[in-house]
Parts: sequence; structure tokens; C-alpha cells
Amino acid sequence: MSTNTSSHRPLSITILAVLVLALGGLNLLRFILSLQQWNYLKTLPAVSPLYLAASGLIWTLACLPLAWGLLRGLPWAPRLMQALALSYALYYWLDQIFLSDHPASLPAENSVFQHAFLPANWPFAAGLTFILLAWIVWVLSRPPVKAFFANRQAEQAPAEAQQEQEVV
Repeated sequence: MSTNTSSHRPLSITILAVLVLALGGLNLLRFILSLQQWNYLKTLPAVSPLYLAASGLIWTLACLPLAWGLLRGLPWAPRLMQALALSYALYYWLDQIFLSDHPASLPAENSVFQHAFLPANWPFAAGLTFILLAWIVWVLSRPPVKAFFANRQAEQAPAEAQQEQEVV
């Protein structure tokens, strides 16, 4: 049994894993830069540098094993992908609504309205969020993708059984 799955991995899973790695890389950059610029960020009234560093680290640590699981065809990867996609979308929108500063296009004397509820580009961001979530659901529900993860699980079961026999 071959452990090389790249020849049988659907292209859509490779693309998905690369996107997850890119998201993990961006969050790693967020973590590193928030640590480097900690003193400056403390002077800003918006968001604590602790929040920026912690969220960057958490999403980095979530994305790296997910990308590895997708590339290796591990059976838990599709469920984790769905959970993390929904979690990240929820995190993004909660961050945009409650933590990000969105100045309204009103005169300065209307200071009550200086903090808008949603960013100016929210229709685009909402549409992109919907399209990405729908694409992820579509990719993970395709028969070749399901077969890829099922075959990997079937390959792992005999190997695990053999390892258990060697231990006994």
C-alpha cells in the first residue's frame, strides 16, 4: 500500500489545503507583527494587542494541522474543515461588527454616528463569505473527494491493525 496520496488527491482538495495554509500564514504574520509592535498597539484605542496576538496564534494553530490533514487525506479533515470554515466566518463577522473601527461618511459634528455598524464594503465581504462557504461545502460533497478520504481511511485501518498485532 502506497503512502503517497498526491497522485490520487483531487485538485480541489489541494487548492483548499493551499488556501488553508495561506490563511494560517496570514494569521501567523498577525501574531508575529502584534508581538513586534506590542508597545505601539497598546497606544491605540481600538483593540488590545493581546487579542491580536492570541487570535493570530489560535488560527495559525488551527490551520496548520487542517492543511496537513487535507493533504494527507486523513478521515477527520473534512469535518474539521467544515467546522473551521464556519468558525472563521463567524469570527470574521463578529470582529467586523463589534471590534473594527468603521468611520461613517458623516460630518465630524455627528460623533454619535462616527462608528458605523458595518464596514463600507460589507456587501462584497458578505458575498465573498457566502461564496467561499458554498464552495467548501461543494468541494467536500463531491464523490471524488469523498472517495479520496474513504480510501485513505481504508488504507489506514489495516496498517493500524498490523501495528496492534506487532505490539501484542
